[in-house]
Amino acid sequence: MNKKFDIQLKQGQKLEEQLKQFFTGQSIEVKSERYIWEITGNLFIEYEYKNQPSGIAVTDADYWALCLIRDEQLLQMYILPTDTLRRITRRYWNTERNVIGGDSYNTKGITVPIEDIAQGYKF
Repeated sequence: MNKKFDIQLKQGQKLEEQLKQFFTGQSIEVKSERYIWEITGNLFIEYEYKNQPSGIAVTDADYWALCLIRDEQLLQMYILPTDTLRRITRRYWNTERNVIGGDSYNTKGITVPIEDIAQGYKF
């Protein structure tokens, strides 16, 4: 019997159980980014639409899932506690990353480096 395999199997099973518990009873908001993230290296986190709070400013979700899409295929997904994502976006509030965009430029948001999302636990 391969002891390393046995240890890895047990660790994997423990993580599977933790993942099941993670999703039980939790609300999650799913956002997707298509193609622009590959050019800019950023994700757009909306906080206002047509002069009304929206997105991260008003969500009641416990977690946000940020999906990176190419050719309608999911390439990567980051799942963060909403409070962590709020802390990350606040770092850029009064900077050039606070921008207007979206359809017809009706949306305000923060362009957050994907690297910051990936290292969200540091914020």
